[in-house]
Amino acid sequence: MDVMDKISALARGITDGLGLDLVDTELFRAGRRRIVRVYIGKVGAISVEDCAKVSRELSVILDADDVLSGEAYVLEVSSPGLDRPFKTLADWRRNVGREIRVTCREAVEGRFQYQGILTSVDETSAQLESSSQTINIPLNQVALAKLEIKIP
Repeated sequence: MDVMDKISALARGITDGLGLDLVDTELFRAGRRRIVRVYIGKVGAISVEDCAKVSRELSVILDADDVLSGEAYVLEVSSPGLDRPFKTLADWRRNVGREIRVTCREAVEGRFQYQGILTSVDETSAQLESSSQTINIPLNQVALAKLEIKIP
């Protein structure tokens, strides 16, 4: 198991225990330090306290297990933001009932792009409802899916 896999597994154990979703992890170098970035999500909004809990628990484990082999690192834990692409099934599920925009790899029912309310999702497909139609989009055809953000 490489370092990235270890960090992801440790972070997932913590987030699962706190009732949160692990959305993504990143590891990269910035000067002499390494940056460990962890993105978490949940139904509703991620709070500063959610991030702090994950950060406290993960930093203790990273240090105790010497995952980064004694290298200096900075740990950042945050919400991935509203406009990030969906990466996991949990991302899709969190956004049921909200308006999204989907770009497909190949045409689905003659089109590559759809925008509408995400009405349901399962392991294989997502159902979008727009003013003109309801469409089932196979998840394996999705190139990009994001929340449609409208500023009043």
